[in-house]
Amino acid sequence: MALLASAKRKPRETVAELETFGVGILGAGEAAGEYVKAFRDHSAAEIVGLYSPTPGSGAGLLEQHGVQARAYARAGELFEDERVQIVVSATPPDVRPDHAVLAAETGRHLVIEKPVALDMASVRRIRDAVAKAGVKTVTSFVLRWNPQFVTLRKLVDDGLLGELLYAEADYWNPSDPASPMSWRETRERGGGAFVEGGCHAVDAIRYLGGEIADVVAFSSPARRDHKYEFDPVVVASVRFENGAVGKLSAVVDADAPYTFNVRLLGSSGSIQNNRVYSSERYPGVQDYWEFPTISPDRDDVAHHPFAAEIAHFMDCIANDVESHASIHDSYRTMAVVFAIQASLAAGGQPMRVDDLL
Repeated sequence: MALLASAKRKPRETVAELETFGVGILGAGEAAGEYVKAFRDHSAAEIVGLYSPTPGSGAGLLEQHGVQARAYARAGELFEDERVQIVVSATPPDVRPDHAVLAAETGRHLVIEKPVALDMASVRRIRDAVAKAGVKTVTSFVLRWNPQFVTLRKLVDDGLLGELLYAEADYWNPSDPASPMSWRETRERGGGAFVEGGCHAVDAIRYLGGEIADVVAFSSPARRDHKYEFDPVVVASVRFENGAVGKLSAVVDADAPYTFNVRLLGSSGSIQNNRVYSSERYPGVQDYWEFPTISPDRDDVAHHPFAAEIAHFMDCIANDVESHASIHDSYRTMAVVFAIQASLAAGGQPMRVDDLL
């Protein structure tokens, strides 16, 4: 880690003693732009710098969003900047582990884009560094702050489902075959359909349905966008720790629009996206009733609730509490993802999630 060798530093004041938190952002892609806006608009944050390996893109992104901050020439400069107290990792996942570990080791709080990493050993390495340092983290499974999911979580907490019997989630985000090849389509950096995007479906079903114990997965090769270096159509059957069963799918090659489904069927009620049914709680209903909300129906990152995520994270830092989406929780989401990957590699053999923890 030569690039990071000079970044060790003395402990800073406690968070409670600080009025404004300096933010350093790694990356200059679409997600990084949303973090720039979210931190720019938060009263307790100040963006002090941004690093991108693409010359000019960091300065351009800051200028686009009206932020006066330093465009670092290398990642090490961000970690050497004593003003940085929060690090945002919005890079491709192959470089995230080194950056995240260094952020923790130098006492910075950490925003972690998804996927956390490309293998479970790297996820574990980040989690262990964070636990040792005692810093706060949030993983950007950003649908947890989507209004539909906020409502669904409240319905689940209120006991609408009763005992969970069946659950499923689908991440369908097909690529454009005519577009240039993206790092997300490569095995080396994208990892797989569930790694690069389907992890959102895994996290959603965990967040609403509980922990998954076992998975078995199958996949289909590309039929439309042949740039993929991995099978872009994957389905996994799952068994929850409470004995319920379910299904997860990740489809990034099809002639279909972006779709994110979540369904939960319980002993006293059921949920299908923003539709709810319970003959026990609402004895006069004959079918699902729909509640108006903002649904996760677009892949445009500007539609995602980054501002709500960052407001939540800043509150966690100020009040010295762990986020419900900290690395200590997302560690388990990624374990399910890599159990699915292991099942695919083994030709559809069942895998126990606990074996990866």
